[in-house]
Formats: sequence, structure tokens, C-alpha cells
Amino acid sequence: MNKNSKFKIPACRQARQNSKFRKGFTLVELIVAMSVFIIAITIAVGAFVQALRTQRIVNHMLSVNSNASLAIEQVAREVRTGYNFDLNNVPQGNCIGGQEEELEFTNSRANSVFYREESDAITRMECVGSDCSGKTFQPLTASNIKVDRLCFTNTGSLVNGKDPWRITFFMTLGSSDPKLSGEVLNFQTTVAARILPQELPEE
Repeated sequence: MNKNSKFKIPACRQARQNSKFRKGFTLVELIVAMSVFIIAITIAVGAFVQALRTQRIVNHMLSVNSNASLAIEQVAREVRTGYNFDLNNVPQGNCIGGQEEELEFTNSRANSVFYREESDAITRMECVGSDCSGKTFQPLTASNIKVDRLCFTNTGSLVNGKDPWRITFFMTLGSSDPKLSGEVLNFQTTVAARILPQELPEE
């Protein structure tokens, strides 16, 4: 027996050890793995970008809703204490079905007040008494809001002067950003005046 035979590694064991160093990925496997990785990254990036865009739209429309609510509340507060309501037709308006583009009434200070949509904003004009010389409409909504429609109807029944005036507003609002032109909010609200026709101040 050869004295050095006990130090020899069996052939099968040596083959297994050598095979460990020969393990790896083939070129086809690398290409497939990279393709799957690229597809996964593309989908993830697309979803992330869409989520950012959706969040931007939501934040902007929340801003529109908040600003519009403040403007509506201002109009409603003045309508509640007003009287002698009239609805005026404005040329090139976009109101339909008995709706009118301009609301006119007398406020608690006995001044004439007008509300209407102008230059893509809810605007207001107050005259001293009935004298409107030198007066102009002032915007109530922010510059980042685009008012597409503002219409009014008087839904109150003035039979025998016992029922209050009830003014209904119809509004369509959106963003002034052209990229968000398709995102709009529709509002409708009704406000009743506290002063009844038979309670009108004597002139």
C-alpha cells in the first residue's frame, strides 16, 4: 500500500469541490433577470409618478373647495340680511332653465349689492344707495380658481308676502391650471333671507 494514499482526496469528492467553483449564471439567465428587474422598476416608477399626480390633484381641489366655501359663505351671509332681490340677465351668460347670471339686492346698510361671475371669478359690487358710478366688480375667489358658471334662481314663494326670499346658487368651479382643466366641482346651495317682504324698511 502506498504510504501517501491516505492523503489523497477521493475522486468523487474532488469533483464535487471543483463543481462548486464552476457554478454561476448563464448569459440567458442574466438577460432574463435584468429584464424582469427593469420591468418591475418601470412599473414601480409609473405607479409612484401617478400617485404624486393624484396627490397633487387632490391637494389642489381641496384648496379650490376651501376657497369656494369661504366665498359662498360670504355671499350667503349677506343674502340672509338682504331684501328686494332681483335676478338680472347678463349678455353671453351660460345659465339655463330660468337661472340668471346676476343677483341684485339691498343689503343691511341699504346699499345695492351685485354678485356675478366675471373674468372666471365670483365677483361683488356694492353701490352707495343706488348710485353705482365709479364702482367696479371685485373678485371674491383666489386667482388659482376658475369659475366656469355662477347662476341664481329665486325659489321662494312670495304669495301675500308671507314667505321669505330663497335664493339658490349654482356653481361650477375648477383650477386655473390648464393641466387640471378636466377636474371641476359643482356646488348648489339655497339661502333664505331673514327679512320678509312685509317687513321691508319704509323708504
